[in-house]
Amino acid sequence: MTVLSPLLALGGVILGAYLTRKSDRELDTWRHREETMRMVRWAVEQILEGDEAGTDAGVVTLRSLMRSELLQPEDYDLVAALTAAVAIDRVGAAAYAEIADAEIEVVEGDGEHG
Repeated sequence: MTVLSPLLALGGVILGAYLTRKSDRELDTWRHREETMRMVRWAVEQILEGDEAGTDAGVVTLRSLMRSELLQPEDYDLVAALTAAVAIDRVGAAAYAEIADAEIEVVEGDGEHG
C-alpha cells in the first residue's frame, strides 16, 4: 500500500499534465483558426469595397495567408476557394498575379491617417 499511493499520485500527475497539454494544443488551434478567419473576412471586405488600394491589400493578404503557417490544412481549401471567387474574379487573373507578386513597401502613417 505504501508503494501504491505514490505510484497512483504519479499517474495522476502524468495524466493531468497530458490533459493540460492536449487542451493547450486545442486552444492554440482554435486561436489560429479565429485569427485566420478574421484576416480572411477583412481581406474579402477590402476587395469587395472596390477601392484600388483596399483591393490590393486584400489580395496580398489572402495570398500571404495561403502561404502562412497560420493557415491550417483544414482551412486551406476554403481560403483558396474564396481567393478564387473574390480576388481573381474581381480583379482578373493577370492583375491578381501582378498584385500578388509585387514587392510590397510598408509605409507608416502620418498620425492623421494611422
